[in-house]
Amino acid sequence: MKISIIKCSIAATLLLSLGGCKSDFLDRINPNKPVEDIFWVNEGDAQAAMATIYSPIRSQMSGYYGAYSGYQTMNRADDVWFLAGEEPFTWEYINFLNSAGTSASDFGSLYSGINRANVFFQNISKVPMDENKKKELSAEASFLRGMYYFLLAANYGDVPLLLIPAGDDPEGTNKAASPEAEVWKQVITDFKAAKENLPVTRPAAEAGRVTKGAAIAYLGKALVYTKQYAQAETELKALLTAPYTYDLVENFEDNFKDNTKLNKESIWELVYDSKFGSDGPWGQESPNSPQGFVLPNFAGPDGTGAWFKLMPGASVVSSFIAEERPAGSDTRFDKRMYTSFFWKYSDYETGLTDGAWFGNQPFDLMWSNASSKRQRGEPVYPTISNKPGRFLIKKYTNFFLNAAGSNSMYDATNRNNNFRVFRFAEVLLLHAEACAKNGNLIDAAKSLTRVRSRAGLGTKNWTGENELMKEIIKQNELEFFFEGHRFFDLKRLYTPAEMKQILITNKKQGANNFQPKHYYLPIPESEMNTNTKIQQHPLWR
Repeated sequence: MKISIIKCSIAATLLLSLGGCKSDFLDRINPNKPVEDIFWVNEGDAQAAMATIYSPIRSQMSGYYGAYSGYQTMNRADDVWFLAGEEPFTWEYINFLNSAGTSASDFGSLYSGINRANVFFQNISKVPMDENKKKELSAEASFLRGMYYFLLAANYGDVPLLLIPAGDDPEGTNKAASPEAEVWKQVITDFKAAKENLPVTRPAAEAGRVTKGAAIAYLGKALVYTKQYAQAETELKALLTAPYTYDLVENFEDNFKDNTKLNKESIWELVYDSKFGSDGPWGQESPNSPQGFVLPNFAGPDGTGAWFKLMPGASVVSSFIAEERPAGSDTRFDKRMYTSFFWKYSDYETGLTDGAWFGNQPFDLMWSNASSKRQRGEPVYPTISNKPGRFLIKKYTNFFLNAAGSNSMYDATNRNNNFRVFRFAEVLLLHAEACAKNGNLIDAAKSLTRVRSRAGLGTKNWTGENELMKEIIKQNELEFFFEGHRFFDLKRLYTPAEMKQILITNKKQGANNFQPKHYYLPIPESEMNTNTKIQQHPLWR
């Protein structure tokens, strides 16, 4: 059976109280019988239940990668500048003024996904279906539970470990937090279980569902995050050879366009399709909720159909221009810079035609349209070629459509892109890091060079782990600008005092407010009020 997660997830909501992806499922439910007695009866039910496990992470507005809440919260490092006067909760997070009462926490939605996975594990054995398919679905659920716990450990540290459905746990959801190290152990256990029975590839009808490669990539990432570098190197190295065919796409821009989705660089994407859903509630689990990709509406410049809430941070611009391409190259700067930012090319280099986007708007017009919001406070970009720096975010906008208003989420034609959660470029940089930490400098340099070469940068030689790590950190900053990586890279590689100094040096908003507790998000007040056994993270007490 080939099942689209999108098709199922818009019908399979509200935990597992549904009858599968069938138009007559309401006719099959007896409200006087327990759900378990009428639901887990065939493979269709199991597939529909799987869709509900994906659902909390892929909400286009309020999931972990949701454009309204999660995406703004996760980009709280120095590479993104948030304009004043937008969402109050965003302002609190990015200025390190947040508290346990700050709204828009993803804590609860992540546990929704975990509980749905636990319900799946409890019931899958009773479903009459092919045993190999049952193992594959169980591996898929293991991956997703591991993913949710990965995000909880990375963001919150000490959190409760719930491994059976809340309704069957004598403690229910009233449970003490486990130490962060124990949570990471569970993450690694789940990813190891997932990789055993997931398929290497998926048919087109199952696009967006995780694969063995995604499980190995996340396992390698978790091992790097927990500094188990020898194991991480082994796991990540497997993705560099057959049967895996991942590679970097030649054109960096192809990672962010709607007609180059699911390409050879894609390890895992959240698949969105605006033809599903209708005019139901945005960001809520409902059969009528729109199912499109809406980040362009938040990221795009003013006058492009977007709300213009963000700009590039000054420090990431400085990092991009620090190393020019070799003499004779077709552009002056790192190739990725032309996908990451809008700017007027003729200000800083010759030989390029100035770009025009969103109904052939030149950069000067977009910059002028942005003036009123920029007056609330904007980054001070470096001067280049004796001209002031002027930059706007291009990555994750609908720049490739070149149609007026094409960043508006209220037009379904603008919402057909996917969100690339994990790209092969990240595998290469994680592999380079693991190798460097293990003293395998040759393989570290090889993986690092692949990323630099795609960016059009010249050949470099590095002497020792320290030089390699410095370059790996820089390439992570440039490769994953505005992809939610930077905060977590700084956190895992620097002490709180070092991280604060980096943020201050890079003129990050609110950098002076940063304290060791801001390594983590606090357990939300709502959880503290309902779970009598949980304690706040030690740094937030």
